[in-house]
Amino acid sequence: MNSESHSGSILLETQYLPPVSAFVMMQSFSAIVIDGDENFQKSTWRNRCTIINANGPLLLTIPIIGGRGVRSKTKDVRIANEQLWQNIHWRSMITAYGKSSFFIFYEGKFRALYEKQFEFLIDFNTELLRLCFEILHWKKTIRINRFCENGEHCLHPASSTLHPYHQVFESKHGFIPDVSFVDLIFNLGNEADEYLSNLCDPIKV
Repeated sequence: MNSESHSGSILLETQYLPPVSAFVMMQSFSAIVIDGDENFQKSTWRNRCTIINANGPLLLTIPIIGGRGVRSKTKDVRIANEQLWQNIHWRSMITAYGKSSFFIFYEGKFRALYEKQFEFLIDFNTELLRLCFEILHWKKTIRINRFCENGEHCLHPASSTLHPYHQVFESKHGFIPDVSFVDLIFNLGNEADEYLSNLCDPIKV
C-alpha cells in the first residue's frame, strides 16, 4: 500500500512503542497529531509497551516523575531518569529480539535513542514513532498538539484481527497478537509495511 495516497490527520494519545493495531490505523492518515493537551492517564500505553521474551509477554514501563500520583497534561509529564530505566529496557529488547531475523539491521537506530536522555515522555515516544515510520518508509508528518484544536479526528487505536507472523518464541508460546510494533519490525523487517497493508483499516471516518 502506498501510505502517501491517503490524506487527513488523526489526533492520538502518545504511546510508548505502540501496539501493531495502532499502526494498522495510522497507515490511513498522512498526518499524525499527538495530543499533548490531554490529562495524562496512568496504567496505559502512554508509558508502557509489551514485548515477548522466552517467558512470554513482558511489560516495560517508563517511570515518570510523580509516579501513580502524577496529575498533569501529557505534554508536561517528565521521565524519572534517575532510575536508569533505559538500560533495563534496552537489555530486555536484546534478550527478546537479539536472535530475530532483522534485529541486527535496526539495532543501532533504536540503541541510539535509548542512549539519549529525554526530559519529557512525549518527546521520547515521538522520536521512537518517527524511527518506526522511517523503517516503514512512511512519509507522514508527526507533530505534537500542545493546545486543544478543532477539526481533527480524535481516535484511539482499535483492536483489529491481526494475521499471525513468525515470532522468535512462537514455538514456545504460540502467536501472541498486538504486542509492541518492535516485535513486528524485528521479526519481519522490510516486510512489515506489506503485512500492515494486507490488514483492513478498522477506522472509518
